[in-house]
Amino acid sequence: MRRNRRRSRLRRVVVVVVTASSNAFRALTRAPKRAQLRRHAAAVGKYGQHGAEVTGKVAFQGEHGAYSEEAVFQHFGDAVATLPCQSFEDLFAAVESGEAAYGMLPMENSQAGSINKAYDLLMDFDLRVHGETILRVQHALMALPREDGEANPLKVRSHPQALAQCENFLKSNGLAAQAGADTAGSAKEIADGNLRDVAAICSRLAATRYGLKILQLGIEDNKFNFTRFWVLAKGDAATPTTPKTSVVFAVSDKPGSLVAALEEFGRRNVNLVKLESRPRRRTAMPGFNYIFYLDFLGHHADDACRDALLGLLSSCAFVKLLGSYDAAPPLAEQLADESEGPVNDPTLMQI
Repeated sequence: MRRNRRRSRLRRVVVVVVTASSNAFRALTRAPKRAQLRRHAAAVGKYGQHGAEVTGKVAFQGEHGAYSEEAVFQHFGDAVATLPCQSFEDLFAAVESGEAAYGMLPMENSQAGSINKAYDLLMDFDLRVHGETILRVQHALMALPREDGEANPLKVRSHPQALAQCENFLKSNGLAAQAGADTAGSAKEIADGNLRDVAAICSRLAATRYGLKILQLGIEDNKFNFTRFWVLAKGDAATPTTPKTSVVFAVSDKPGSLVAALEEFGRRNVNLVKLESRPRRRTAMPGFNYIFYLDFLGHHADDACRDALLGLLSSCAFVKLLGSYDAAPPLAEQLADESEGPVNDPTLMQI
């Protein structure tokens, strides 16, 4: 009997060791090889954060050279074809109709806050979030190239938000602000109309696009100026490696209903990273009724996230899944890769 017990314990130990070794071996074989990592790094360098070639166009709101187009190139790489759209509605329609494979939609700015129109349209169209990118907004003052002895412009045209973000610079240099339809559109107007007495505030991409000379770069009052974009497309995104999920929901009008909804995530240790309310526009109820946009870390199919969403469905008036997608790289990584040399470059023309 004792000998049999020893043999039984030995078999159990052997099984555990073999199982652990097999799991470790499978994990090692699944780990990316150096060649795979090199190919991935090359793909990111060529195709941006998206990491793969896109055959269709990517729609954005604004003129060529807009910050949204700069975000497109950051996410998909410089070789991607872009489709400028006059409005956010046109952007959604282009993706929904198949004219564009993706849409680059600005959601919020670290200085100006959320873009309400973008959030509202997510309720009107059945598109999913396929990715996220965060763009460092660096405003540049530009004008038509100066001739010898020609004075720099004293009037500056741009989108009102860009003008507000450069208010201290404009005041300290005695420049008069003129509101334009958008940033890149202002640059295009100056180039097309040969307006030599007006400068524009927009991106470096716009200067290249319209042949303008950058007079000064980095003129924004707050250097930590970022815009978060969502990449929209039809259907669900590919399985993300750093998953983040966005949903929109409405709770019943009774005490504790919102707390109960959020506790579905807290009980399961799901990390919530954003919660925002918006008035519900299409409702038969009088007065103000609110919907909530929620971002959390994890994929909607993960056990904890799935159970939290099921709990949300059981207690809310409605729930809409906007998508699970790859979260943008942390801002600390982006700032570490950036050099502020151009901001203080003494070779740039000063006003």
